[in-house]
Amino acid sequence: MKENYEVTSRRIEITGLVEVLQEIIDDGSKMPFSKKVMVDKEEIVNILDEIVQVIPEDLRTAQWVLSEKDRILTEAKTEYERTKAEVDRMMREKVDNHDIVKEANIKAQEIINKAQTEAKLVKLSARDYADSLLSDLDSEIKEKNQQMMHNFKNLFEGFVQEYNKNFNATSNTIKENIKELREMK
Repeated sequence: MKENYEVTSRRIEITGLVEVLQEIIDDGSKMPFSKKVMVDKEEIVNILDEIVQVIPEDLRTAQWVLSEKDRILTEAKTEYERTKAEVDRMMREKVDNHDIVKEANIKAQEIINKAQTEAKLVKLSARDYADSLLSDLDSEIKEKNQQMMHNFKNLFEGFVQEYNKNFNATSNTIKENIKELREMK
């Protein structure tokens, strides 16, 4: 349960860091006559470094889940072998008592079935967990990328419009000055 909390916590941490990046851009000093924003490069780089540090931790967690699956399978096989050896011993000791041998075989099969079922569940859970984690991360990164691209597009369009407006105003002033010069005698 603790691992689940940590994964959720890291996912929240990544989301929080991306939101902080967005806030820095939103709160940055506006450049006159454009939609550009000045931000502290060091602050942005530090936040990106934190994101890069958190993502590998999530991947390590997914690897841990997969290794736990292997450990549980190994333990189940060991338990199976131990139980089987115990059953064999019991069978040799009580060959003459057929009911005990039947009961031991049934018990051994139950243990084997239980171990196989648990191993399957762990394997499926680990795969689903890793898939979910990576899918969520991919979706979140795509969403934030789209937001940032939209913001960049808006900033660039505003800059081009402001530039064009200033250019046209300057051009009109120059034309008026030329006209005045030509009219002078």
